[in-house]
Amino acid sequence: MHLGFSLTPFGHHPAAWRNGALEQLGFDALLSQAVKAEEAGFDFVLLSDRLSARPVDDLSPVATPFEPTTLVAALATRARRIGFLAAAATNQHEPYNLARRFASLDQISGGRTGWVALPAPREFERDQEYLNLVSGLWDSWQDDAFIYDKAEGRFFEPAKMHVLNHRGEHFAVRGPLNVNRSPQGKPIIAQLLAGDNQALAAQSAEVVLLQDRTPESANETVADFVRLLQQAGRRRQDVRILANVVPVVAETSEAAQAASDALRFGEADRMSQPLSASRLVGTPAEIADSLRRWLGSGHVDGFTILPATVAIVDLFLTKVVPELRHFGLITANAGRTLRDRLGLARPAHPSAPSEHA
Repeated sequence: MHLGFSLTPFGHHPAAWRNGALEQLGFDALLSQAVKAEEAGFDFVLLSDRLSARPVDDLSPVATPFEPTTLVAALATRARRIGFLAAAATNQHEPYNLARRFASLDQISGGRTGWVALPAPREFERDQEYLNLVSGLWDSWQDDAFIYDKAEGRFFEPAKMHVLNHRGEHFAVRGPLNVNRSPQGKPIIAQLLAGDNQALAAQSAEVVLLQDRTPESANETVADFVRLLQQAGRRRQDVRILANVVPVVAETSEAAQAASDALRFGEADRMSQPLSASRLVGTPAEIADSLRRWLGSGHVDGFTILPATVAIVDLFLTKVVPELRHFGLITANAGRTLRDRLGLARPAHPSAPSEHA
């Protein structure tokens, strides 16, 4: 089972901040959550950034108060094993700068980062070109391009530098990227799966996050997506599909249902909540069993946990995670990169066909 943890200061319920403290907005409190997820065996922390929606007249209590890639750069120097997925929209960032930013994050973290690509509405061809361009820039250098030969005065091997010289319908970028190749080959590309971006995700995403509000709907979405994946000439085993889950945990089933009723979303709440998820309600053992049975159906590879409140964060980590370990669903992971942790192959450089993935 692969597990992600969606990081927020107070929790994913828009009213959770009312029971919180101002200190929870600070870096140290966010780091503490990331470290707890790391110690619990999670594979990555998700920073969704309100899906890059710019505030009009409010600040979201759900989003972290920091720009995601800046926060990842800081967190990755303190939480040294867990991975990080940070969201950025294609219509808000110039592709060369975005490629450079995530390539830099992968160097800082030792290969533990990924980009949650947020496409522009109804701009399939532009976004397709954008993602291909970013991926191409990440191949600007072969793994052994930089030789640092002091005696000969050679900093790098010119033959192992690859100038992209991209000229497309929407972008023109020469390259190369001025960052070494990633320790994991390339940062991972992730996408939140929605009806209007499934085709794009089928072509480029390596991690897919489901937004469905019920397990049954999520399983249907996976079936449709797998068909698109096959049409794009890709294999199911090359993509990790994780379902977003809001767990509501309590010591008894009745208490969990009461807590869930108290945390119901009104329509205004849903509008301010950037992510959607399936809600699971029950005791720690019941939640763990629900996740086990869902995983056993073969539709998903794991889950991204969206706790409604910080109190539920602690309950999930201290009560549900031990149950998952009891089922053998969380095991020690010695992988150094995010690709290692997710069981994804390291992409070989296009100009080095003999390189082993």
